[in-house]
Amino acid sequence: MSAKDLLIQLFGLPKGEIIFQDYSCALKGLISKYGRIFIAENHICFYANLAGSKTNLVIKLDDINKLDSKNKNDIDIILKDGRVFCFNGFHDKEQVYNLMNALISGQPLQNQQTSQTTTDSAREDESQIENAEVEIQFLQQGASMDQEICKFTFSFSLDKFFEFFFADDALVYSIADHRQSEKDTDIQLTKWTPVEDNPQMFQREMKNVIKLTGVPFKDKSRMHKLFTYKKEADKLIYTCTTHTLDVPYGNCFQAEEKWEVSQLEDNKCLLKIFASVVFTKSTMMKGTIMSKTMSGLKEDYEKWINNVKIRLEAMAKSQKSQSSNINHEYEDSKKLDDNILNKIMQTSQSHQQKQNISQSQIYQGRKSELLYLLSIFLLIIIMLIQIGILNKQSQKLENLEQLVLQLQQR
Repeated sequence: MSAKDLLIQLFGLPKGEIIFQDYSCALKGLISKYGRIFIAENHICFYANLAGSKTNLVIKLDDINKLDSKNKNDIDIILKDGRVFCFNGFHDKEQVYNLMNALISGQPLQNQQTSQTTTDSAREDESQIENAEVEIQFLQQGASMDQEICKFTFSFSLDKFFEFFFADDALVYSIADHRQSEKDTDIQLTKWTPVEDNPQMFQREMKNVIKLTGVPFKDKSRMHKLFTYKKEADKLIYTCTTHTLDVPYGNCFQAEEKWEVSQLEDNKCLLKIFASVVFTKSTMMKGTIMSKTMSGLKEDYEKWINNVKIRLEAMAKSQKSQSSNINHEYEDSKKLDDNILNKIMQTSQSHQQKQNISQSQIYQGRKSELLYLLSIFLLIIIMLIQIGILNKQSQKLENLEQLVLQLQQR
């Protein structure tokens, strides 16, 4: 079966339908899907297969109400039933828009050649079909991830690994942190969301602008990454599909990476990283692209693991410092408590001494008062005795005087 027949079968097109051209682009949505758009005689078709998530879209030209191109990047296909499909990421958006518009409005195709015109156009059409076949074959599941780049062992569990590096709010070193350390700009990272046809799998995407070196007339490029992950009992599978949009031949290939994180004994985990270059279009630069892409990935992972080590060491030092500070604070608090206790004891003793002195003074005062009262009481008794004695003497004198008077009278 030829490549053209495979495309017709894939999209369910009528036999003999002419496919004029195909372009690399993205179907815009919550998660943009990068693939290829095929412009045919009576249909516009789009196909993408990233990390096992397939998109197969077929639009009849008769169902299209109009085309819209409000900005320099997007082409909106508005259907008669109100649905809108937005495509972007084209290398030459104007060429694609003009071809679509000519087909929809029934205008003659200018500067568009098919396999039914000249010999040159036949060779061009044959090249397009060959490219389409390569794309479909490489988009089959399991067609990549065959080269192990590196592996690392971490001294923490699988769950901690996810929390440290993959979670939306990664605690140690996220993918956004890594891209910022590489001086990327315009970083847009979405949060993890479940895949529609596979709730056990989650996906997110990142768009950013990277710096380029050694590329003629280019110093930066847009980059799009689609991430997925799936947790199993003792394993975490994480994938990344990368499109570098503005480099030479950027529409011909994509880099695919897979991380396998396995739980080990002693609360450790093992990370194995696999990568490959998937070609969606034939090119004579295949060997150069593969070599540069793989060396770039290895260099990037070396930077990643170095930065991870720095972050983990800093976190360990911070925890030790916090623990040391807590111990110092405890010792200082203990010393402070001992000082306070000593002061309290001293104050208590001083107060007790003062209280004892005060009580002694009160006792002495009361004793003095009692002695004073006792002396007064004794003086009073003595005075009463003296008064009694005087009274008796006075009585005796009166009796003596009376006796003397009586004797005189006689």
